[in-house]
Amino acid sequence: MMNNIKQILVVEDDEYVLGSIKSVLDGEGYKVKTASNGLDALNLYRKAPYALVVSDLKMPQMDGFELLKQLKNEYPDVSLIMMTAYGSVRTAVEAMKIGAYDYLTKPVSAEELRLVVKRVFEKQKLIIENKLLRKELEERFGFGNIIGKSHRIQQVYDIVTQVADTDATVLITGETGTGKELVAHAIHQNSNRKNSPFVIMNCSALPETLLETELFGHEEGAFTGAIKQRTGKFEHADKGTVFFDEMSNLPLSMQAKLLRLLQEKSFERIGGNHTINVDVRIIAATNKDLKKLSEEGSFRNDLYYRLNVVPIQLPPLRERREDIPLLVSHFIEKYNKSFKKDIKSISPNALTILMSYYWPGNVRELENLVERAVIMMKGDIINEVDLLIPTNKQQEEGLKGLYDGRITDSSLEEFLSHCEETYITKLLKRYKGRIDSSAKISGIDSKTLYRKMKKYDINKDSFKD
Repeated sequence: MMNNIKQILVVEDDEYVLGSIKSVLDGEGYKVKTASNGLDALNLYRKAPYALVVSDLKMPQMDGFELLKQLKNEYPDVSLIMMTAYGSVRTAVEAMKIGAYDYLTKPVSAEELRLVVKRVFEKQKLIIENKLLRKELEERFGFGNIIGKSHRIQQVYDIVTQVADTDATVLITGETGTGKELVAHAIHQNSNRKNSPFVIMNCSALPETLLETELFGHEEGAFTGAIKQRTGKFEHADKGTVFFDEMSNLPLSMQAKLLRLLQEKSFERIGGNHTINVDVRIIAATNKDLKKLSEEGSFRNDLYYRLNVVPIQLPPLRERREDIPLLVSHFIEKYNKSFKKDIKSISPNALTILMSYYWPGNVRELENLVERAVIMMKGDIINEVDLLIPTNKQQEEGLKGLYDGRITDSSLEEFLSHCEETYITKLLKRYKGRIDSSAKISGIDSKTLYRKMKKYDINKDSFKD
């Protein structure tokens, strides 16, 4: 185990050289302990492991080579720099093959010593940061973050558990804000691909021409502006996972190319003739009915069946209300840590309001609401006055306002569109046309909100003061 205090053990049988090295390292602020042979050094290390060992190669009782082998056997994470005379460089190189970080040729210059020691600690810091990041990813995207005790969400747990460590293609469906990306991450993080890239591709974020380049890359000179070769997402994700969000928006031409990749596990860059083989797992997500779209001709039928190997249907929050108390507790704990708050709980009346709300933005909307409450709270209990959410009476009046003569005889699709248009209009009016605020409250991202505004010809500027 590495010591973060930056304690260094210097092993050298020449007292003059030992004193010189200790003096340089003392001057850099390190805590230095010394030993005159490998056996003493090994006993010292066993009592209290050091962040770094700087050892001479040739010493009595136990030389540096044997010391390194013994330390590596007992402490695989040990960092050791070998010092050697010019004629023993080959032995020092052999030492690096079995785990020495670097070697220094005698006489050791103070500047080179400082530089190599600094590099060791920079590498250790990077390793620690990577471990912490991986732990954070595993905590965030482990099963523990798919929160819920309801039967519907337990079914999701079961499917994720069964499918995670396979290479099966997964299709995740559900309304906006139900946690489709979270489930995709959980599948990846609990698979044997977790140490390889997880690449997200939003199918509605880019035009078709750029989408193809993003996915497959291009060769130099493939088109105007292609001044150098570019690696696409599929190459980058080799041995990992590619997550297609909003799969229903993937253009038909791209659907054909994705189908070929799924079938053959290979592709060519734009403008290239060389076939590139990749090992990627595909996870797709959509809030639309791909089967219906395939029957209508706007989505390839063969691709739908290739994607729908393992379907996971995420229930909307209104169909798993018993999970709301657990989710609220989880989000309070999460944002207490983020904002250094100490919110104890939520009052029964406030929880009743949350339990009775329709949740058009699903779990994402609930999380945003709790985050806002934690930020704004002065006390330690969230009360109903702290929730920016319509009361039952306001919800009923709002729904009554939607039932006018214009839609009485309309289809369900037309009615829902009218509801959506009314909701977005009122939301933008309330937040004076501010897209970020409106998107956060609604539980949808800014791009989706812009797309819906364009659909209903809603101009945000008309709501500004």
